[in-house]
Amino acid sequence: MVCFCALPYPSAGRIVAINTSWPQQAKIIPRVTGPDIVDVRSGADVFDHLSFYYGGEVGVQLPTHAEFVGTMWTTPEFFSVFGITPSYGRFFQKDDAKRSAVVSLAFAMRNFGSGPGALGKALHIEGVEYDIVGVVPASFHFPDQTQVWPAIPNEPEAAWSHRTAFNYHAVASLKSGTSLQTMDAVLRTIGARLQKAYPDENKDKTFVAIPLHEQLVGSTRTTLYFLMGAVSLLLLIACANVANLLLARATTRAREMAMRSALGARRSAIVRQLLVESGVLALIGGMLGLLIAYAVTALLANTTPKRLGLPQAVDIHLSWPVFGFAIGMSLIASLLFGVSPAWKASKTDLNEVLKAGGGAVAGSSNRLRNVLVVSQIALSFVLAIGAGLLFRSFLALTSVDLGFRTDSMLVMYAHDPAHSLEDYLAAGRFFETVTANLHQMPGVKSVAVAMGVPTGNYGSNGDYSIDSDDFRDHPNDNPHADFTLSSPGYFSTMGIPLLRGRDFTTADRYDSPFVAIISESVARQSFLGRDPIGHTIQCGLDASQKWMTIVGIVADVRQDSPAVKPGPTLYMPLLQHPFYGNEVQVVARSSVTATSLIDPVRTKMLALNPEVATRFTTMEAMLSDTIATPRLRMFLASAFAVLALLLALTGMYGVMSYVAAQRAPEFGVRVALGASSRHVILVVLRQAAVLAAIGVAIGFILAAASGKVISSMLFGLKASDAATYAAVLLALTVFVVLAAAIPAWRASRIDPMVALRYE
Repeated sequence: MVCFCALPYPSAGRIVAINTSWPQQAKIIPRVTGPDIVDVRSGADVFDHLSFYYGGEVGVQLPTHAEFVGTMWTTPEFFSVFGITPSYGRFFQKDDAKRSAVVSLAFAMRNFGSGPGALGKALHIEGVEYDIVGVVPASFHFPDQTQVWPAIPNEPEAAWSHRTAFNYHAVASLKSGTSLQTMDAVLRTIGARLQKAYPDENKDKTFVAIPLHEQLVGSTRTTLYFLMGAVSLLLLIACANVANLLLARATTRAREMAMRSALGARRSAIVRQLLVESGVLALIGGMLGLLIAYAVTALLANTTPKRLGLPQAVDIHLSWPVFGFAIGMSLIASLLFGVSPAWKASKTDLNEVLKAGGGAVAGSSNRLRNVLVVSQIALSFVLAIGAGLLFRSFLALTSVDLGFRTDSMLVMYAHDPAHSLEDYLAAGRFFETVTANLHQMPGVKSVAVAMGVPTGNYGSNGDYSIDSDDFRDHPNDNPHADFTLSSPGYFSTMGIPLLRGRDFTTADRYDSPFVAIISESVARQSFLGRDPIGHTIQCGLDASQKWMTIVGIVADVRQDSPAVKPGPTLYMPLLQHPFYGNEVQVVARSSVTATSLIDPVRTKMLALNPEVATRFTTMEAMLSDTIATPRLRMFLASAFAVLALLLALTGMYGVMSYVAAQRAPEFGVRVALGASSRHVILVVLRQAAVLAAIGVAIGFILAAASGKVISSMLFGLKASDAATYAAVLLALTVFVVLAAAIPAWRASRIDPMVALRYE
């Protein structure tokens, strides 16, 4: 079970994330600017503690090696927000003489042998030394996968003074007794004050606080609610099937129940006996289901949440509430769907049973059984439509043109620590050496270095201006683009077509004229049919006062994921922007399996510089991570739909088998009077077709009504996609015919003498 339980922090319900909001545009981003959050901190009295943080996965240098670690620079109030205490040592403070850091217990155990063993040790990040002063409890890992929390060296107004640079995340703990409404009112008041004080930078901008739990799992809730709905439909289908089986069982025991009643058994006693029997079956089924759930849950827990499309904060486990819920639902289902068969069985009269010979007695249950089969088919149709739409959507998502190649591509994240300008320039030269060395390795066809590879963890974006246009004060007034830094050969290695102009060369260095390459979208967005080559462009990456000459145009790429349309991208030479050129992705196209290059490349990197942290993946794996959520939805919905169809067809088979047996005397008379086997088969199939048609009609209405629920999860098609409906209808028709064919064939083979003697 995916648990949306309360976060494992004291007073977790009072922890909020502070976001920036533009109400007039219905836009919210989960970040804040440095100056804004300082103003919020000083102007709001509704928080016990407020902290901000920034960071990501970076290289951390240790005495014997370097490794990539989730690292978040935080203010001293950060841990107070969550109300945790250190397992060992202490948390850093504002007046610490040295720069301090706190690490996770896993990090301490891995690198220093124990929690206490990490205290007092030093680690280096970007050439800066931090003393480890504390170790957090093993259960704390916020944000996801963070293992090192260094103290922010400067207040944000000193480090980033721009109110249009959203570099921080912020969390806070509300004062006891403070409601969300009160907090929102305070934030709106601060936002309005800042709009007046900074009418350009803070135009229409305010702040909104969202409970941290909601911030973490909100994007996943729709998917999980959809899957919960699918499971509920599957449960109803299974219950209908069980009810059908119980009706059949009650029919076969009609004589027994009538005899019990004739001998003085009360109706309540008979009903109670049958309900106890169905309850025992339900308990056994529930326990078997829990065993299967335990195995599946273990599999899910061993799969990274990112691969499942779930945040790390979502806990996947079987707990006692889950256990109780499963058993309770089993008992409730057995009660609800066992009452009618039990009640019908208790009403059986001995005289009627003996007169009817058993056959006619069961006829009183036919309508209910038909209703149950129709319900199963209708619900199965709804599930199959949903699964079909998600399957076709996933196929469309995986077949979309990305604008670049993913096959045979090794991706190495690499971080060369740097602190001064000379360090960053040296890092650029080092990666030139890396490129030259990897080019010579067997199996490597081409190599390039970039910051901002599609679907990767690195990247930047922001505003830009063309020719002599100045940046406008309000960010929404400027054109916007993704920023990618790259070395020569990046476009050919990635398979991105160069449409016009030239690629970057080794001559495009820090001390040479600045140049840039733009994507087709930038050309369309800003040049309106003019030739962009030779024009100048500037951006807010790290050189807002440096104009770059446009020397080329490349095709658009889907930068974030296949589901996101290609947008404007501005490419700049890696060596001309050194402050972003030490934490990069090295992409190597190979003539062999990409993963086979990992060990030799790692060995080469250790030989070149052991202080450079590396992490390896492939472009195909990175792409796979971006479509984890639709893949999860498609896989589970398809599995549920298959199970639902099997249950529905089992119900259809059971009903038609019963009908064929019940009408055996009739079919015997028909055959005796000259009816052919084909005629008998058609009679049975016709009855199955009527039930199926009614079920499909109801299912069609239900599927159409639920289209809005699933439409937001689709890519490249509508919820009313005719091809999906037609395919599901065809498949269901075939399965219904197969389910009814065996009973029909048996009915056609009946011996008239046997059937009439039976009657």
